[in-house]
Amino acid sequence: MQASATQVSRRLHEEHVAVIALCGRLQASLAAGKPDDALLRAALAAIDEEVERHFVFEEKELFPRLEEAGEGDLVDLLLEEHAAVRDAARRFAAAARQDPPGAELRPAGLEFAERLASHAQKEEMSLLPALDNLLDEATDAELILGYAA
Repeated sequence: MQASATQVSRRLHEEHVAVIALCGRLQASLAAGKPDDALLRAALAAIDEEVERHFVFEEKELFPRLEEAGEGDLVDLLLEEHAAVRDAARRFAAAARQDPPGAELRPAGLEFAERLASHAQKEEMSLLPALDNLLDEATDAELILGYAA
């Protein structure tokens, strides 16, 4: 991927890189049959703090702008994926919070990690370039300040 032109794209890119790495570690841990407690806590924290915050920002601030610019099909696809990731996240979180985690942890965690990593990669290829073409400097600065708050 070429370097992002906007601050918003760069910030989202950094979050995508981090979440893809986390998903890879989660998949490896679950596939090995030895889920790491610290990794499970990190994945749950990512759902609560990063994933939901990231999705809400996109849905409230970015997607309406993209729709106005004629990118409604992209927005529809990403919204469908947000719903699927959230659903997988709920199942994974429920399984991970059981004490002790049951047999559903592995399939729920693997599905969640796959859906989230795939979604982040799709946004890297489609959303970020669209934002770089769409956002002017003033709008970019306003959005990144609001997202950082």
